[in-house]
Parts: sequence; C-alpha cells; structure tokens
Amino acid sequence: MSRVNCCQLQYSENYQILKKPNIFYGWYIVLVGIVIGALSTSTFGYGFSAFYIPWKEQFGWTRTQLSGVVGLSRLEGGIAAPIAGWAVDRFGPRKMMVTGLSIMGAGFLLLSQVTSLTQLYLVFLVFLAVGSSIGTYRPLQVAIANWFLRKRGRAMGFLMTGSGLGGSSVFLFAILIENIGWEQAAIVAALMIWGISVPLTYFVRHKPEQMGLGVDGDPIEDKPQSTGNSISSDTETPGNRRFWQRDNRPELDLTVWQALRTRAFWILAITYAIWAAMPGITTVHIAPFLAEELDLEYVTAVGALSFFVASSIIGRLAFGYIADYLDIRLLMSILFIFQGIGLFLFSEVYSLSVVPFYVVIFSIPYGGTIPMRSIIQGHFFGRRNFGTIGGLLQFVDLPATVAAPIWVGFLADSLPNGYRLGFKIIAATMVIAAVIILAARRPRDPLPKTTPPDWFLKFFSKPSTQK
Repeated sequence: MSRVNCCQLQYSENYQILKKPNIFYGWYIVLVGIVIGALSTSTFGYGFSAFYIPWKEQFGWTRTQLSGVVGLSRLEGGIAAPIAGWAVDRFGPRKMMVTGLSIMGAGFLLLSQVTSLTQLYLVFLVFLAVGSSIGTYRPLQVAIANWFLRKRGRAMGFLMTGSGLGGSSVFLFAILIENIGWEQAAIVAALMIWGISVPLTYFVRHKPEQMGLGVDGDPIEDKPQSTGNSISSDTETPGNRRFWQRDNRPELDLTVWQALRTRAFWILAITYAIWAAMPGITTVHIAPFLAEELDLEYVTAVGALSFFVASSIIGRLAFGYIADYLDIRLLMSILFIFQGIGLFLFSEVYSLSVVPFYVVIFSIPYGGTIPMRSIIQGHFFGRRNFGTIGGLLQFVDLPATVAAPIWVGFLADSLPNGYRLGFKIIAATMVIAAVIILAARRPRDPLPKTTPPDWFLKFFSKPSTQK
C-alpha cells in the first residue's frame, strides 16, 4: 500500500472516531432538566419558604392561610395532572415546556404586584401552579422515561438533583429578598425563567427514535415490541432471581385503561397518596418551624432548609443508581421507614447544634424517594403512555397533597407544639406506606382489556334519535 493511501486510510479512521458521538444525547436532556429544575425549584417549589416569612410579617397572614396557598395550588395541579400528562404524551415535552414556563414567568411578574391574600391565591393557582405542572418536571420525566430503560434509575436520579440544587440555593434567594425586597425578587425570578429555562427547552426531544437513536444509546434493531396485549418473551422468571434483585423481564407498554385495571396502579396510588404529605410539609413548614421553635433569623432558617435539600441530593443520586439493580418495591419500603424515623427525630429538635445531624438522617431517604415514583411507574407500565398514567396517579394523591400543609399549619396555629405533633403523625404514616408498597406486582399475562369499560362507552356515546 502506498504512503498516500495509508495516510488517507488513517485519516478516514480518525475522522470516524471523531465523528462518533461519545455522549448519548439523552444525557444532554438530563443536564437541561437539571438546570430548568433547579431554577423552578429555587423560585417556586422550595422558594415558597423564602417568601413565607416576609409575607407573614408584612401582611399578618396566618400559617393556615399561607399553607392554603400551597395546598390549593397542589389541588389545581393534581386536577390538571391527567390532562397535562396526556398533552405531553400527545404533543411532546418541548411544546408543553415552552407553554408552561412562559405562563410561570408571567406568574412571577404578577406575583410582584400582589397586595392581598385573594390576589396571592389567584396568581398561584392560575399561573404558577399551572405553569409548573405542564412546564417543568412532568414533561422532563416523560422525556427521560422514553430515552432510558436500563439506566432509567440513575437518569431520573440525576434529573431530580435539579430540585435538590434549587432547594439548596434557596438561602441565596432569601438573601436576595432580604436585600431588594420580595417584589423585586419575584421580577428577577420571572426574568430567569424566561431568559434561561425557556431557551433551554430547544434541546429537549420526546423520544430517541426521532433522532435515529435507540433507548440507552443502543442501536435500533427490529425487535418484537410489546403491544400491551401480551408478553412476547420472558428472559427471566421470578424464580431465577433473589428477592432483593430487580425484575429484569421485558418492560410492557400498557394502555391507560390497562393500567387502571391493574392492582399495581392502585397500590402505587395509595402509597403515594400517603407519601404526598412529605413534600408539602418540607417545602412549606421546615423553615418556619426552625425559625419559631429555635428563634432563628430569617436567612438562617431558610439556610437550614437549603442544607436539608442539599443533603437530599446524596439520596437522589445514590438510590436512583441503586434502583437499576435492586427490587424497587423493597428499596422504596426501606426508604419510607427511614424517612419516617428521620422526620420523627427532626420533630424532637430543641437545639441548633443537633439540627445538621437530624437533617441529614431525614433528608437522605427523603431525597432517595423523589426519583422512585417515575422509576417504578415506567418499570410497571412502560413508556408509551408515561405522562397520562403519571398524571392519573398524581390525581389520586390529591387529598394528602392538599390537606397535609394546611393541616400542619392549622395545628401550629392552634396548639403550643402543633408543628411537632403534625410531624410525628406524618412520620407514623410512613410505616403504612412501607408495608403497602410491598404488595405491588408488575402486570403480567393475562393482561386486562385495552378498551374502556362499558359504562364509560355508554356515558360518552351519542344518544340515538328515534322517530
């Protein structure tokens, strides 16, 4: 071979190596999701705690009234969840994110002009809750569920570090509020959502097949796909694995009606209806509890909340990775138990010196639970109708999601140790959730019918006209 041909061949090989992507595109979507999640959480999710104390001091609103804002906004988000989930499945994550984040930015702009409790409720319900519901984690989780299968646990864990990073930086938002006022801080939040989050949605894609890629970066092959009617093959049976190992049989893509007819759907719904009290009380009541019980300064109390969320990142990453290998039900049960223990210990805080220790015990299992919902949902029901099924599961969460922050706020307003009592009761319910989740089983043959039930068809059928 001539020297010229040899050089040309070497150049061609090197070019192909450089041309071949080294990073699966799904991880870019995860990175974008982390940034968007961090911004939305630091300003809206955990950011509510940064607004809580200034509003209470300026307007004299009670704990119950302020807790009701979060409770009702979660109610609205839960009611809209099935529709929002269906829309994400139907139109794709990117379009929904642009719409939702634009609404969310407008909500923060309106928030800066709020002067009454009624206005606050309207802004939260009509703009911030709706925008967050359709523009942040729901479409991102749908995208990640479609891009990853074997590595879905670690991908969801990384994605949910966004809310951890956002929550851990809430103290910075609190410092901003303290220096320029909550009204101007709300305007800054709107500009960040519009100027950073909305442009980043350009990189979000619904499914890897749209870019000629396979799930997890695998090459696209002509494999028999699950139709939701039966299982094409079982490469593993429960008897071939130990009780603590993950079930690696093929993942099924169930229809919405099939999912609703399974026992697994309702067990997951009940489990998360119990757990739904946790996010409500952590985002709303941790900072006020520490500020009032330990007589802390505003920024110090919000800083403790930031430390709580920062510590939870360890759980989000570690247990998201572990979920790719262990039985998810068993892992969730263990996390629920330790989360209950952590919350009970946290309710016994009487000195600032023990706060970091108790916060770590509570926050790590709490963080580990965050990505599990999306992981187990995809594991049980597949990715084809991920958004719609997830929205329906969230709809069942509504009672606890709405009631928990309002109820704990009411106890704190009514009883000398109301915060502590409320925390202890919710900690006890984690044991119930830990037991219930173990009863869930992945749907297997024979699968339920894919068609709606007769009563549904009869209700929505057009009435016949007879002469």
